[in-house]
Amino acid sequence: MDLSLKEQISSFIRSLPNVERKHDPMSKEAYFYGLRNFSHFHGSRHIDIRLSKPQQEEALRTHMAIQHQYAPQAGWVSCILETEEQAENTKRLIKEAYDTCVSLKTSHKPAN
Repeated sequence: MDLSLKEQISSFIRSLPNVERKHDPMSKEAYFYGLRNFSHFHGSRHIDIRLSKPQQEEALRTHMAIQHQYAPQAGWVSCILETEEQAENTKRLIKEAYDTCVSLKTSHKPAN
């Protein structure tokens, strides 16, 4: 049996190291790296992803995502999962968001 697009995306996110799925006020299915929520689902076809500002601008410019309804100023974008192509684009954006989280956490480690 084929996985739904949401299941494909969820599986991809869970495959990333040190990611935790938590309940969050925004969503029952939110994904965190450390304390940072970098993606969360709203239903089975809508996912929000938190990007850096340059990543957000590029995702919107190339139509890989749409503007987030409530918090675009924080780098959030939204993706609708209806096709395999949209799912692949969403995975790319999630990986960018995850890499940003890793980079931010690494850059804030105290020097020894």
